[in-house]
Amino acid sequence: MHHPKADTDGLHGKGKEAGRGLLQTESTYKAEIINIAEYLNTKCTEDQFLNIDKHHEINQPYMNSTIKVVGKVAEELNQSNVISNTKKEGIQHIKAKLGQYLKKKWESKVVHGQYIRSMDRQLTTEEETFLWLSRGDLKGETESEITPAQGQALQTKYNATKILQTETDSKCRLCKQFDETVKHILSACPVLAKEHIKRHDTVCAQLNVNICKEIGGKSRQQTRVRPRTEISQNES
Repeated sequence: MHHPKADTDGLHGKGKEAGRGLLQTESTYKAEIINIAEYLNTKCTEDQFLNIDKHHEINQPYMNSTIKVVGKVAEELNQSNVISNTKKEGIQHIKAKLGQYLKKKWESKVVHGQYIRSMDRQLTTEEETFLWLSRGDLKGETESEITPAQGQALQTKYNATKILQTETDSKCRLCKQFDETVKHILSACPVLAKEHIKRHDTVCAQLNVNICKEIGGKSRQQTRVRPRTEISQNES
């Protein structure tokens, strides 16, 4: 379900944002302790036992103090107002902030984040682009192959040369002209392009037939121009 070359941060993003939609244990833990710290800060004046508990937490070492850990989490997220906003918008607001932090971390990665960075959001929205992920129509194994391919993280000669530095030649093993990247294999290799064109033409022909059936017209296959040799003398 998870490709060994895929990024682990991408596992925990939302499907409509190119993630795999799995809950991250660390983010869930941070959201819960922030919620607990906010409860202690707001209710300690109303309940003497909570006030005692708050002072006990403050005097504990860093790793044993919920309040001190929350301060560190807020500092990591660079969100000084996370705790103050908790009372207003609840734990879902905290989880959204943690999700944004995780997404930024993912996008900043040189290899795995390049597809997200290269998206033209003026042409299409992220939700429309990654509808195939949020709908869940594909098998998990299929998703796990597509995701690292988008991030150019599959084992190509370019990846082995520039990233892993296990090879010295990054040229495509078929055309031997351009760097062998995932993009090159899928759409730019002149050797493979011939097969891509055949498949493209076949798909377009089938779409033409299906559309004509829907609107009641004739497809191009039915109305093709016959060669001159097929035309009889009477017709001429």
